[in-house]
Amino acid sequence: MEKEQIEGIKETAVRNIKGLLEEHWLPIVAFVVLIVSCQLFNWTHSGFFYPIMFVSGWIVVMFALKYKSENSIFPSKKSTQNMQQDSSYEMYTVLRVYTNDPNFQEYMQNQEYFHSQHVQVENRVIDHNQDIESQIMFIRKPEFAFCYHLLMDRKNEMYFISEYV
Repeated sequence: MEKEQIEGIKETAVRNIKGLLEEHWLPIVAFVVLIVSCQLFNWTHSGFFYPIMFVSGWIVVMFALKYKSENSIFPSKKSTQNMQQDSSYEMYTVLRVYTNDPNFQEYMQNQEYFHSQHVQVENRVIDHNQDIESQIMFIRKPEFAFCYHLLMDRKNEMYFISEYV
């Protein structure tokens, strides 16, 4: 009974190794050639091995990057959400509203009124561990009396940050 189990395990291992070799034969061969050519270069210091080392190293790196990118493109959504929650940085749309109206805050909910003002839009990464107001640069425009900074998050919710006179 034990011999049959051992034979089954051997067959499974051989089948898995053959499948791995059939699927990844090029990077395996390139890695072996890279190691051998590096050793031969160390022994002989011959310039003949430079192209061999370059090509085999390039193949190994390209397959490593391909493997890395394939595995990182589709991470589980839970791990991505946890990473975003753990990070204190978040992308916001910064709205700089320039106006001459001192009552802007009262009427800014009116979409037509809001769009009638001079608005500059900029995407910016904000660190929640620092003062948000200090992370947004104030740019003076002499033709306007007031400048308001608003933030819009990914859910299109607006937050009033500061007012400059």
